[in-house]
Amino acid sequence: MIDKMENNSKHKNCVVFTTHKLDDNILRYLRFIKTASDGVLDLVVLYDCSASSLEKDMLKEFDFFLFDSSKLPRFFYYYDRSLPNPLVALVELAKHRKYDHYLLMENDIVLNGNLANFFKRMNATNKADYIHIATDVMGGPLRHWPVQYIIDSPFENLYFAWSQVFFVSKRYLDELEKFMQRNGSFYYEFLLPTLAYNRHFSIRQFESYGYHFEVSWGPTEKCEDKFRNHPQQDTFYHPIKNLSLVKGLDFKIV
Repeated sequence: MIDKMENNSKHKNCVVFTTHKLDDNILRYLRFIKTASDGVLDLVVLYDCSASSLEKDMLKEFDFFLFDSSKLPRFFYYYDRSLPNPLVALVELAKHRKYDHYLLMENDIVLNGNLANFFKRMNATNKADYIHIATDVMGGPLRHWPVQYIIDSPFENLYFAWSQVFFVSKRYLDELEKFMQRNGSFYYEFLLPTLAYNRHFSIRQFESYGYHFEVSWGPTEKCEDKFRNHPQQDTFYHPIKNLSLVKGLDFKIV
């Protein structure tokens, strides 16, 4: 099921917040993101409604694009529920919400720093087709286990990029969709950087803008402890499941 809702676009670019739940902490976080992006980017909530439907009050507060992951083909890579693929849902969104660029953020990545400035920097990057996390704590693409699913790769070089946040142009999304229709053996954290680098799209890295990353597939407590007790400025942390931890940290909007 895809429900495109109403298109209320005001800007050329948008931030896409993807989530499958809307508890009090996520709603508070969403309101903060809405305020930080105001006047710069549209905010679209890419909501997986397979587990629970939306309350009507939420439809008045945010611009939602609804999808049902249980019915969206290829959303769970190789039917493995530990490998969701939000790129599939983003492609569907882009068919109904036409923007020049989409800045996707998962619901458990948090910036210790000025989020409004981050949005302004991304919005000003008009010529980039793809901006990605360069940090790879695993140490290269072959260290990431979904690589075992890739068969008959047409690319000379393989790349991996953590994708809890990424920036992508509409023209690059169109090319990604075309490739996925022909070859479904790439998990999106391989496909996004591999297609971009091999096809010579315009690419940047978030680190070149001065941002740092603490990302992990490991225990949530590890990143949450760093975020709570040893926060570094201009650093993204993932996973942060307990979003109440953002209280009292530097989230000023100027």
